[in-house]
Amino acid sequence: MRKSTNFFTAILALAVLLTVSMGCSQLSKLREKRVAEGNQDTIPTFPPSGKEEAPKDVKTGLSEKTQLYITKCFNPYANRVMDSYQRYTSWVKNENTGPTGRESIVYGLYDVSGDGEDCIAAVAEAQEMEPELPEVEQSAGQYSAALKEAVYQIRSVYKYYDQEDYKDDKFQKGKEAHASLIAAFKNFETVNKSFAAALDDLETKVSNDQLEELRGDPAKKFEFSVVDFNVKAKKISSFVQRTPYGSMNADELQNLNDELEPAINTMKEEGKANMFAGMYFSAAEDLLKASKELMRRIRDKEPFDSFESSQIGTSGGWMVDGSPDKVIYAYNQLISRRSMLRF
Repeated sequence: MRKSTNFFTAILALAVLLTVSMGCSQLSKLREKRVAEGNQDTIPTFPPSGKEEAPKDVKTGLSEKTQLYITKCFNPYANRVMDSYQRYTSWVKNENTGPTGRESIVYGLYDVSGDGEDCIAAVAEAQEMEPELPEVEQSAGQYSAALKEAVYQIRSVYKYYDQEDYKDDKFQKGKEAHASLIAAFKNFETVNKSFAAALDDLETKVSNDQLEELRGDPAKKFEFSVVDFNVKAKKISSFVQRTPYGSMNADELQNLNDELEPAINTMKEEGKANMFAGMYFSAAEDLLKASKELMRRIRDKEPFDSFESSQIGTSGGWMVDGSPDKVIYAYNQLISRRSMLRF
């Protein structure tokens, strides 16, 4: 029998109340050149738990389960593993054959903090909680298994490259390890996308529950406006995340912008007495501006020039006006400033 979640504390409930509502959130930089290929794969990351106090009547079962997946599995590992994958393939030019030993630059790959056991334990704990979510639980199990294997393969060669031991064995170990390493990376990438989508859907349910709990409470108008804004901001990030650039529709994006702008104004009005909220409000405006820039580029059929195209999907993509990367970066900044609201 699944154990009850009535023990869920007010501290964690508050964290969920306003941080989970941020949506399928801190989206990392895009991993692939998406503009030419129409590939919009992104990796959502979620805002960390806060320490504020939630209303006592907030429903917590689904929230606590979602938070376990976010704080123990997704946030600590998803981006780092994919960053390591990207780092490795930045110098290994052929994923099928692996390193040749003739590379002029060898970057190695990034290490990962943690061994994945905390995620495995969290998945097992969530499995025993209500509500039952068979598809999500299956996805979480696949994620934790893929994570464990990816971390193992990364650790098996990290020091080898970091210590430049390939100079001593003519890349023998690197060549032998490549097939298992790249298979682990590819498998993790696949299940990571599925798990991200599942968490995104869970967040939508949690946010809707939170809105209903806060709706009509005169003492919680600001909190309600923040959650409502977050829901609308999440719609934009999800649109950018899930829609190939070539398939984006300017009218659809404009409709999302039209929903977001009044939500920002309401949030600013309700929170004008919050002395710490200014930077968060500024980040909200930046997200709206980036989304408008993307809409205009699509509407006006303005192509990316060669330099802009070379930046899309890299760490510099956020600097390209009217790019999906800039929208994602703006959303990341919004999430990072959530704690400044202090309520």
